Order: sequence, then C-alpha cells, then structure tokens
Amino acid sequence: MDTLSAPPLASPSRPSEAPLDLTPFLAPASIAIVGASDDAKTIRGRLLEYLIQRDYRGEIYLVSPNRPEIRGRQTYSSLAAIPGKVDLVLIAVRADATPSVLRECAAIGARFAICFSSGFAESGSEGADTQRELGEVARASGLRLCGPNTAGFFNFKANVPATFARNVDAKRAPIATWREGPGTVAIVAQSGGLGFAMTDRCASAHGAGVSFIVSTGNEVDLEALDFVRHAIGQADIRAILLLVESIHSGDKLPEIAALALAAEKPIIVAKFGRTDAGSRAVGSHAARLTGSDEAYDAVFRRHGMIRIDDEDAMADLAAAFSFAPLPKGRRVGILTTSGGAGVWMADAMESAGLEVPVLDEVTQQALSAFVPSYGAIHNPVDMTAQVSVNPLGGSKESPLVSAVSAMLGSEALDAVVLIANMSDGTLLERERPGLARLAANLQKPLFLYSHAPPSPRSLELIQQLGLICFASTSRAAATLAHMADYVEARARGPVALEEIAAAIPAADVVSMSCGLCEYEAKALLKRYGLPVGEEALARSQDDAVAIAAGYGSAVALKIQSRQIPHKTEVGGVTLGLKTADEVRDAYVTLLERAKRLAPHATVDGVLVQKMQPVGRELAIGIVQDADFGPMMMVGMGGIHIEVLKDIIVEPLPVRRDGALAMLRRLRAWPLLEGVRGQAGADVEAVAHAMEALSRLVEASPGGAREIDLNPVFVYDAGQGAKIVDALIIGAAEHPSHD
Repeated sequence: MDTLSAPPLASPSRPSEAPLDLTPFLAPASIAIVGASDDAKTIRGRLLEYLIQRDYRGEIYLVSPNRPEIRGRQTYSSLAAIPGKVDLVLIAVRADATPSVLRECAAIGARFAICFSSGFAESGSEGADTQRELGEVARASGLRLCGPNTAGFFNFKANVPATFARNVDAKRAPIATWREGPGTVAIVAQSGGLGFAMTDRCASAHGAGVSFIVSTGNEVDLEALDFVRHAIGQADIRAILLLVESIHSGDKLPEIAALALAAEKPIIVAKFGRTDAGSRAVGSHAARLTGSDEAYDAVFRRHGMIRIDDEDAMADLAAAFSFAPLPKGRRVGILTTSGGAGVWMADAMESAGLEVPVLDEVTQQALSAFVPSYGAIHNPVDMTAQVSVNPLGGSKESPLVSAVSAMLGSEALDAVVLIANMSDGTLLERERPGLARLAANLQKPLFLYSHAPPSPRSLELIQQLGLICFASTSRAAATLAHMADYVEARARGPVALEEIAAAIPAADVVSMSCGLCEYEAKALLKRYGLPVGEEALARSQDDAVAIAAGYGSAVALKIQSRQIPHKTEVGGVTLGLKTADEVRDAYVTLLERAKRLAPHATVDGVLVQKMQPVGRELAIGIVQDADFGPMMMVGMGGIHIEVLKDIIVEPLPVRRDGALAMLRRLRAWPLLEGVRGQAGADVEAVAHAMEALSRLVEASPGGAREIDLNPVFVYDAGQGAKIVDALIIGAAEHPSHD
C-alpha cells in the first residue's frame, strides 16, 4: 500500500460487534443456485454436481430464466419465483450481473449469498466500483455475502459442498486415512485454491480430518476473522488454519485471538506477501525499516497466534494440536534405535530453541534395565539396533515400550520423540499393544520419527494408535517449538487492553497533523515527557552566536525546514563548532547549501544544539500500518539501523514492561546490558521514553503519520538518554520527498 494514502494514526479500538451465527451459512436448510448449469465440467455445473454427489439433504432451487429443467430438476425464472425460504444463494453469473442478483437475494429475504465470480477489485477500477456496489447492497439489506472471487466452502461435518473446488469431487480417489471421529481442523483462507488444497495436505500428511474449509475471496462483507470466531465456538475443532494476504479488520483481531487462547484453539496462520521492509518508505527511518510484514509478525506474536511459512508445517501443527497433549515446557527426550538419527534429532531440537537435557538419575536407572550396556541412557537414549534383533531381551515386557514409558514418566522431560526404522510395519505391529496403552494415557507429546520413509502399513498403524509420525527431524523440532511457544502464550494470557492516554490539546494534534521538523518536533516531545537536550532556533548569525555562547561548549548547527527531512543529504548539519567565527561561517554555509540543493524548501532557520556526549545509539519510531494502525519500532540507531536492521516492532499501546521486552529481543541487547566489564545502558530511561511516545500517539488520533527519533543517545545506567534528532510527518501532510 502507498504510505502517502495511509490513514492517520489512530488509537487501538475495542470491537463491540456481536458475533454472527454462521451455522445457517455453513449448514443451510435450503440452497438456490443462480446461473445453474448441467455441464459438470464448468464452475456453474460443478456447484450442482457436488451437491448431488454428496446427497445434500436440504432443498435445492435452480434459477435459470432460459431452461425449464436442469438434470431433471425444476428451474425457476428468478429468485422471486422460488416458493420456499432460501438460506443460501450461490451466485455464478458475470461480475457485471452480480449486483442485480444480490438485490434479488435481499428482496426475497435470503440470509446469505456466495459470489463466485471474479472480475471485481482484482481486475481494475471498474471492477472495484462493482465490488463496492456489492458491499453497499449487503450493508443496506442485512444480507451477508461471502466473496466475490471465492471458491465457497465445504462443510465436511454436515456434508455440505457449496463450492466448485475439485478437491470436493467424490469421484476422485480418496486420500487414505485411518483416524476416526469428526474433523478437528477448520481452514479459513482468502485463496480458495490454497485453502482447499490444505484439506488434502492435512489428510495425506497425518490423516487429520477437516471440519470445514471456507474461502473468503475479496471479503466485501464476511471476512476471514468472522469464520475464525465461528470456529472457536465449535467443540470438535482443535486447530484453526488461517491463510491470508491481509487482514481487513485488524481491530477485530485482539478480541478474537483472546477468545481462541481462552478456548485452547490455536490459530496457525500463513500470511502471504512478505516484502522488503523498505518498500513503503516515505521519509523517516521508521517507515523505511517498518512495513506491513513486520507489523503482522508483531501482532501475531502479541496475541498468541502461530505464524508459519510452509504448507507442511501448517499440516504438522494441525495434527499435533489435534492429536497430542500440549507440552508443559521445552525439554525433549529422544529415544532412538539409531545413534546417528538421535544426534541429528538432538541438533534439530536445540536449533529450534528446545532443550535436550541430560536425564535425571531416577530415569537413567530405570532405562538401564532396558538399554544394552553399549547403548546410551543420558539423552538421546540409544537403544541401538539390538531392540529390533532381540526385541524382548529375555523379558516378557517390551524394552522399547518400557523405555518410552520411563521417559514419558520423567519429571525432567516435557515431550518424547521415538526414532525407529518404520520402513515396514514389523516394528509397530509387534509394539502395537504396548504403544496403544501409552497412547491412551498420554500426558505429554509422544512424536514418532522414522529415519527411513515409513511404509503405508506403518502409517496406518500410527494413525490408528492416535500418534503422529514426522517426515524429518526439522519438522518434528519446529512443531514442538511452536507448541511450546503457544503454551507460553497461553500462560501469559490474552493481552489486556491498556487504558488509552487522555486526549491532548487539539492545537497540538493539529500541529502534528501538519508535520513538524526537528526543532518543532522536539519542542512538542519535550512537553510530553520525552528527553530532549539543550537547543534553540536561530534566525540570524547573531542569534546563532549568542545561543552558542550561552551553552559554553561545542555546538551543532542544523538547517530547519519541513521540506528537508534528511538534513545530511543536503549537507545541512555541521558538528563540533567551538568559536563564534566557526558558528557564523557555518550558519551562512548551511543556508547557501539549502538554497542551492533544495531551492523550493522554506527554511525556518538554523537549530543551534549543544553537543551531547556520545552514547549508545538507538532509534525509536512510530509508523502507521495499513491494517493494524500505529506500530512502535526500536532498534540500533544512527548508521547501524540501515546496515544491521536490528529492529523490533510492536503494536501500540506500549508500556514500560513491554518496552523492556522489546529491547531484550534486540540482537544488540548484550551491548545494552553491558559486556566485558562495561556498565549497562540506562534501559529504564529508554523504556520511559518509549512509553511516553506511545501515550502521545494514543492521545492524538489524526495527528502524526510517522515519528522518527534517530539517533537517541543512551548513557550508562542512571544517566538517562537524549533524543538527538527528531522528525514528525503529519497525517495531513503531503511530503515532497520519497
């Protein structure tokens, strides 16, 4: 999105819209198809074909002004001619004909409609106008619309296919699964192709069943988050997969995410369209180094949602949350019949941020009864291939199952991974009774990994046992790590809505909205508790000399103009001036350079700034995100911000504890904490400044579009911090720079 057209900074909102009951949408008692066809090779024809294939139990009304019957079924010339009530209308006509059909839907009192056609906002300005018309009809009538440009939905649980997606075709060869019970996964996707494909991936990877899949398309009315909210309230659903390019109503997300956390329904999200952080630059460092993708990362993290970038990872997590208990921590035990595979798994676990601890003495003692003397019992536990050659080891109890049981019972472990060769079904056939007893009473995750591709029989047995087998060490590790992250997010609980700062005087909001260059910005920031050094604006050489003399130390001179946001680019900064002659000469030089290099700029004067002692350099900024509103950025400042790009982004509000947490996540945190005997930085002063900036923005909706404080010098603990340079780009300002 073009940042120049972004809305002004706004305070976080509190959604109050009552949740919509989408049960009649996903399980309608009657369906009308406008544009029905008897050709099952077409999109219009597949809508009817799949309803017939799945033996839809409700009423089907076919609307066709030109044909008296389709596939032996009576047709109606219009929606108005239908004798019964219509819950859901499937609209399969051209884009330009859709608005009139939607008005007919509203006129007959239909509750829901799906618009399958493309050719709307995605096709240009004319299509965008037609799409807006759809939204207007829906809002005016109360009819709820899914789409346009959608593939519809399939409610597996109720066996209702309102879609043309080929994945639903009952004539396809079915994907083999051996799990019983209702589908545990809800899939909500803006892309129909990806969403319906994910149903197959969940089934083929782990036999995970889907409760419903819905494609929301262009979201002129019903949005992805509406269906996520619905899924949270469904008892059978254990995991929610969300595939989006953007979230249209970001203000709904905190409340819905909090509901999901409370209900233990993890939201696993794939957000497409990662972009370079500099793609939405306007003029401030904050804008160049913060973009929508960083905002999404921050919002998902804050609200306990799990972001992934891989289809297999999404299927892995869907299965893990569906069939495995949650881990209580990050400690993983590894039991292997191959020493090398155990080491590889240990590497993967630790690389993913998990722990592979040495086992406690009690557990090691228990394992010693089952592990050969030439094996290992510390963790990874190596039972060696002997467990396959001599599975009972002279005992009636299986040493493999007994060892797994001992590790599952260990207080030193939060999860266990069993590694074995499952290239045929022999091992699992033999160990099935014991593994079944363990699987029925699991209190922590038990994952399987076969270092050889598992056979179909092994996969069948694994699913019948209710367990999960992973295709690689990294996938097993990533899944456990995400589960541990989720447990920690639940322990933190939903993010409480902070009190929003009281509104500031309207005059300050207006001045911010017009944009402020450095001396104006710092004056305003100082009034609201941010640390600014000694400085004053000079409008003549004599002013500059007098101001500098009053400081009694070296000064810096900076050209001041709203049209010159980056003063160094026009040579508009001179540092370390000590004498009156140096100040006079610098004043003249700066004005001459500004006139030559920025001839159209209006120069307010020259800022005379007392030189500050050099400290650790940070940058703090605010930038408006198109989907989630104001975001705060903190990172290493000065030239480091563009070279190292060590930045952390969080949505507002930010308070002291949140600010400190942001600082700790910086790669450069050890430099702030103090290393090799150096004193730590005054991070409390930085946190205070971040909170003050957050409160200022919360209190001034419609004020700034962006705020850039860079560099901020941070001194040793207890000695404070100073904002060295500042810029505010106003919501009403049209910057002349890009």
